[in-house]
Amino acid sequence: MIKLNTTYLYLLVFAILVGGTDIEFNLATLQATIPYNYYVSILLGLAGMKAILIAMFYQHLKYEPRSLSSWVIIGLVIASLLMSLSFLQLHGH
Repeated sequence: MIKLNTTYLYLLVFAILVGGTDIEFNLATLQATIPYNYYVSILLGLAGMKAILIAMFYQHLKYEPRSLSSWVIIGLVIASLLMSLSFLQLHGH
């Protein structure tokens, strides 16, 4: 595995976050052509990916003990599931 300088690693993560935001923004222009379920699924997936990257690198959870990191990841997963259920409920009405 290639060992990256931490500055380059943070810049790479930042570039991925900016790219994810760009995809979200450009996806909004295609909203009429994409089925609603796919649109929401893609947005939720991108939001989850960005949340995990921010938690791991910018909140330094990658370097914490596994027990602490796993509790935060479990919390993010539960929050994502609750948010998904909210979207499903809104879609049903």
